[in-house]
Amino acid sequence: MVEVVEDEGDGDGEDLSGLLGDEFKGRRWKGSTRLLLLDERYGGESLDNLPEAIKLVLNESGREDTTSTFELVRCKLTLFYNYWQMNEILEALLPNSMIVPSAFETVGHIAHLNLRDEHLPYKKLIAEVVLDKNKPKIQTVVNKIDAIHNDYRTMQLEVLAGNRSLVTIVVENGLRFHVDLATVYWNSRLATERQRLLNCFTCYDVVCDVFAGVGPIAISAARKVKHVFANDLNPFAVEYLERNCVLNKLDRKIEVFNMDGRRFIDAMFASQKAQSITQVVMNLPNDAAEYLDVFRGIFRTKPKQREITLPKIHVYGFSKAQDPEFDFHERIRIALSEVAFEVEMHRVRLVAPGKWMLCASFTLPESVAFAKATANM
Repeated sequence: MVEVVEDEGDGDGEDLSGLLGDEFKGRRWKGSTRLLLLDERYGGESLDNLPEAIKLVLNESGREDTTSTFELVRCKLTLFYNYWQMNEILEALLPNSMIVPSAFETVGHIAHLNLRDEHLPYKKLIAEVVLDKNKPKIQTVVNKIDAIHNDYRTMQLEVLAGNRSLVTIVVENGLRFHVDLATVYWNSRLATERQRLLNCFTCYDVVCDVFAGVGPIAISAARKVKHVFANDLNPFAVEYLERNCVLNKLDRKIEVFNMDGRRFIDAMFASQKAQSITQVVMNLPNDAAEYLDVFRGIFRTKPKQREITLPKIHVYGFSKAQDPEFDFHERIRIALSEVAFEVEMHRVRLVAPGKWMLCASFTLPESVAFAKATANM
């Protein structure tokens, strides 16, 4: 709101509607103005002493005599709630020493916060501001209340504001995914990494997605590759995976399984499908490296004389080590019981201070694939 400030000696009857626009009524006016200079140092100056940028704007109006067309009017500007950005509102409402939680993950219509302990007494207030400032795109605000500890990788979420529905539709890479955050896992921040991985695939590839979730990698890959085998332990994720395959009209190129990851790998490579698999994706950063031992001797029952394609494996993991690449490489080497083989390392993102998520990509060594079974001790 702009309110004209009366100088001493000014008459109350002066008509300023021509200067401020047709919406100006009386001495107060709401709306956009033609030109508002937010620098009271020029309040008592003549038009000739205005900043050059302002005089340039006035001259561009096409009027030769700006002094007879423009007039300086002293105003008081009041900026209401709708004007301020989300982080500016929170900065004003929260204690001065508190870090403002300005970032959140968007999953469809849901804003997913990761509030610190210091924010929890103000969680409802924070959520209401987030909801206010991001409508209508955001309709629900949630906060993660515990780390992921269960086998299904589901998050414990508390609804703080908006409607209570955690079922939403996410659009990524031109595809639509039904997601229920109460029963399945989704991370929008991995969209760039998923795209990077997809760029490694060709139309000749057959992809085996061991921990597929609701299908962000498997379904995206199906648009490009020859065929996809997609698996997840979580039956709710498998239900949404099947639904998303149909939703995106890719169900004919994807076979869906609901098995433990180790059993799934064993079953795939024990079958005739093993000869066609060229890419294996293991996106379960907490545990994926521990599943790699299943590849030791995976082809030992198959004759070496026959030409077999050794698959390229993409395994994800976390590391808090000072040299995360070396640390993750060592864990992979130990899991495969292999001394030396080439591994491509990629840092995906910093998930916490000093904690990296990495992707290691390597072709399964022949010595591992055809290794003899070791006797149980």
